[in-house]
Amino acid sequence: MIIEILIYLSLGAFTGLLAGMFGIGGGSILVPSLIFIFYGMGFESSIIFLMAIGTSLASIFFSAISSALSHHKKRSVEWPLVIPLSIGMVLGAVLGSGYAATLTNENLKWIIAIFLIVIGIEMISNFTKSLANKDQKLVTLSKSFTPIHGSWIGFLSSIIGIGGGSFTTPLMIAGGFNIRSGIGTAAACGVPIAAAGAFGYMYFGKSTEAMLPPGAFGYVFWPAVISISLASILTARVGANLSHSISEKNLKISFGIFLILIGILVIVN
Repeated sequence: MIIEILIYLSLGAFTGLLAGMFGIGGGSILVPSLIFIFYGMGFESSIIFLMAIGTSLASIFFSAISSALSHHKKRSVEWPLVIPLSIGMVLGAVLGSGYAATLTNENLKWIIAIFLIVIGIEMISNFTKSLANKDQKLVTLSKSFTPIHGSWIGFLSSIIGIGGGSFTTPLMIAGGFNIRSGIGTAAACGVPIAAAGAFGYMYFGKSTEAMLPPGAFGYVFWPAVISISLASILTARVGANLSHSISEKNLKISFGIFLILIGILVIVN
């Protein structure tokens, strides 16, 4: 048990460090890492992917609150958009977790792997920043359309096990906001996505016929959640400070290559 806790603390520290350096929520690192860890721990194979996704979302919830408060202090959160986005995100996240529970490991493997590879390519190409530089309003974020955008973001995010920043930030930029507002608003929206998604995985996991490991509630493994959350909160600031001393371009290219390799490993596993 002590060795397992040390593994989760190490993963949380590594996730927090990279999240601080690259400005990501950590789900893209947590999910594939937890998949490999849960395989090594001998979890029943039919629930490993679902357990990794649910545990990732529950872990992200705590770090997302800290991140949202930090961005709020910097006045980079567009709160009038957070509420309508969150309404759709909560609904989408619950539906997404329910849909994920019906998918096979093979389906989830390809969804997660493709996402990691696409995000890796985005990090290398820096598409989001290029979109911001165009300074054009490509989508409408009106009161009627915003919840719809939130629903598909919540749906996809809960299937993949992320806080939604990879979708929300580009949406905000395409809606005419600057990249800082996009990142800040995405951080705030990560809270309802993670909460609703984690709840969904706990709820739908209760009815599984598979053998859940001790410490799991549905598809959320709480020993991992607690350890990862504690460690990631401590190292995120270190990563943020470190990012200022290293070339941002080199950092993103390196991390993009890293995500692509992890995506390939998920496929061949």
